[in-house]
Amino acid sequence: MRKFVTAGLALAALAGAASVAVAQPVVVERYGHWDPTWGVAPPPPHHHWRGRETDWYGHVHTCMTRYHGYDAHRDMYRVGHRWVACR
Repeated sequence: MRKFVTAGLALAALAGAASVAVAQPVVVERYGHWDPTWGVAPPPPHHHWRGRETDWYGHVHTCMTRYHGYDAHRDMYRVGHRWVACR
């Protein structure tokens, strides 16, 4: 009888550990994927990005590589003395 109780407790402990291992929280990135090798993460997207927030990090990285004077806070880059929106 003692063997059955011990086996039952061991089985219950394994089943409990398996359910805890599966129930780990999932991290959801709100603005897409930002690779730390690209530099410091940019600020959150502007209000006109509403509905497309998951594309924000990709957009910023593309603008950073295309336009040397890109500023993520403004979502613009410099051409001479004026600011141009990154599209």
